[in-house]
Amino acid sequence: MAFTVVFGLAVCLAAAFVSMALLVRTSFGRVPHAITFLPAPLVLFNLWMSAWFVFECLRHFALTAMTPGSALRLVAFVFLVASLLSVAFLYGCASVVHQFLGGQTSRRVRRGAKYVALAYASLLVVGWSAYHFNADSTLFSRLRSPLALAGTPLALASWIWLLKGAAGLTDAAWRSKVRQLARRYVALFSVMLIAALVRDRLDAVGLALALGLDVSLVLTYTLLTVLWVESVQEPRRPAPVHQAMP
Repeated sequence: MAFTVVFGLAVCLAAAFVSMALLVRTSFGRVPHAITFLPAPLVLFNLWMSAWFVFECLRHFALTAMTPGSALRLVAFVFLVASLLSVAFLYGCASVVHQFLGGQTSRRVRRGAKYVALAYASLLVVGWSAYHFNADSTLFSRLRSPLALAGTPLALASWIWLLKGAAGLTDAAWRSKVRQLARRYVALFSVMLIAALVRDRLDAVGLALALGLDVSLVLTYTLLTVLWVESVQEPRRPAPVHQAMP
């Protein structure tokens, strides 16, 4: 079990590093402008999963050596970081859909998502502060529960929206590429949703199985995104060949 936890954390951090490099590449490389923000939700997702593996590492190696109060405060901080990353990930999904589709509707949804994300993140910090300084976990627990339940369905809904909205893109080749990406994301996040629904049963069978599934989802999401960006990358222009001087 210890090996599974450490290995999972290492894989998630490596995937986060790869996704950050991909974000830099799409921001400054030869790619269509519409995908410059595509790796951002991937970065946040990988960091979010890394935070949960940090919690598992703490639970297996560190918490038993700490006082109960210190251990609970440390766990609450990890939960805060994971929750903030989850909120940012959901906003990133809405932003990616807007960047692909454009239009007034997606712009309004993204603007609304930004305000909701800022408000929710602020409340999470307030709730964590109430627990950290006053040992009152009521607000923090009430905010984390709906986020845990709604996170994956909301992300799945955004990719379904991208799949449906891609039909309105004018360029046929680009429309085909976007729909290809959206279909893959819909399939992947459908699997994530099913995994979230049966998480308790997976934990009952064996925690290593659940953690192994998490690692597989991280790798799949990263690989799908990297391969799709490679497929739409604009080819480099060949360097001009100069004739030698006679």
